Amino acid sequence: MGIFKALGRLVKRTSDMGEGAIDNAADKMLTANESSIRAQYRKVREDLIKNHTTIRSSVANLMAINEEKKAETADLEKKLKDLETKKLGAVRKFKETNDAKYQEAFTEYANQATSTTEKIAYNNELIKTNDANIDKFKRQLTTIQQKINDIKSQEDQAVADITSAKQITKINDMMAGVTTDTNMQGLQVIEEARKKALAKAKLSTELSGNSAASLDDELMAAGNSANDEFARMLAEEEAKG
Repeated sequence: MGIFKALGRLVKRTSDMGEGAIDNAADKMLTANESSIRAQYRKVREDLIKNHTTIRSSVANLMAINEEKKAETADLEKKLKDLETKKLGAVRKFKETNDAKYQEAFTEYANQATSTTEKIAYNNELIKTNDANIDKFKRQLTTIQQKINDIKSQEDQAVADITSAKQITKINDMMAGVTTDTNMQGLQVIEEARKKALAKAKLSTELSGNSAASLDDELMAAGNSANDEFARMLAEEEAKG
């Protein structure tokens, strides 16, 4: 029965290989290039194919053994039928002759029939167990074959997803860098200088305008004072008259 346990362990290990191998390599794959990703999937696929071939060969051997047991059982059943016929013949001959040799022959045939019946029962139980295991292994082989077929599409999808994710990250980094780019900083400096220059020019204009207005006011005041004095003196002279 050891072959069944061995096959069971091998099938289970192979069935889990697709997910397990990919999971164990996930971190490396996320940072690898496309060639590395495809190499990993290729390795998993090759391992699956290798194990599928090994299991299929073992199942084929088990099927061959089962067929041998079925053929052997068929022969034993024919032998048992012949033994039962001989037993009956021994009984009839003993009845006719009362010869002890026929009784001894009956005993020998009976012992052989018992042994043959036990062998048939053992073979039938073994065949039944083998048939159940063969059906199970066939289903598991079909599952492994499906995994092998799926590897290619999984590979292409993984490459597309990881490549896209890297490009998105790269673009996001580039977009984030635009706001702190040195050229943008340089434009900000120029903008600040422009604002300061405009402010200085405005102040200068305002100051120049205030100076001219003050001088005009001063002269106007002086002129007004002189006219007032002249009018006053002229009035005084005319009064003396």
